[in-house]
Amino acid sequence: MNRDHIDELAAQQAERRQSLYQGTRLDKTHIEVNKHPFELVLDYHDAFDLDKFTERYSTILNKYDYLVGDWGFEQLRLKGFFKDDTKDVQRAQTIGTVQDYLYEYCNFGCAYFILKNERVIKPKRTSHPRKDDRRNKRGNGTNNSGGNNNSHTTQSRSRSNRSSSKLKQRRRNKSFTTKQKAAPFTEKRQQPAKVKAGSGQQARTSKPATGKRHFTIRQK
Repeated sequence: MNRDHIDELAAQQAERRQSLYQGTRLDKTHIEVNKHPFELVLDYHDAFDLDKFTERYSTILNKYDYLVGDWGFEQLRLKGFFKDDTKDVQRAQTIGTVQDYLYEYCNFGCAYFILKNERVIKPKRTSHPRKDDRRNKRGNGTNNSGGNNNSHTTQSRSRSNRSSSKLKQRRRNKSFTTKQKAAPFTEKRQQPAKVKAGSGQQARTSKPATGKRHFTIRQK
């Protein structure tokens, strides 16, 4: 984007703003922009230009007590400041620090002016409910869902109970398991007794290897 194109866009924006805001000089130190009054309290090096100020003006600046305009590279810049006794604002945003602003952010020895806003319009603050109020509403179930809060609470409790019961069951199952596997079961059978037979004599059984009782078999 070249310089000529930037200048063309700036000119188009200035034409649109001229149709939105109209500046009127009432006397040497009092002006109006769309019927909004300002007083010129300081004009250093004849810096104030009503037409240029009207081009740069915006209604968002009406919340400030003072407007400071400074020139740099043939461009006008506007900055809003509050009164020194304004509460809940930083000191750098008060008019008492305007010289610091000029030294730090403006060209050295630049032309500038200061306008006093004679009708400050503070923006409306939207009230948000406090955290305690929102917690009480949730606890009492006073929101739009009505009785759904109780049902959600009951469901969450039942889920927590089920999860705790499952956890207990897992712990029980772990307590009955052993790390070593049981040896396979084998049945031990007693070996039958061996019989020794002779001619005309009673056969006697040999003593079993593992038995304790003795018995004999008579021959027919």
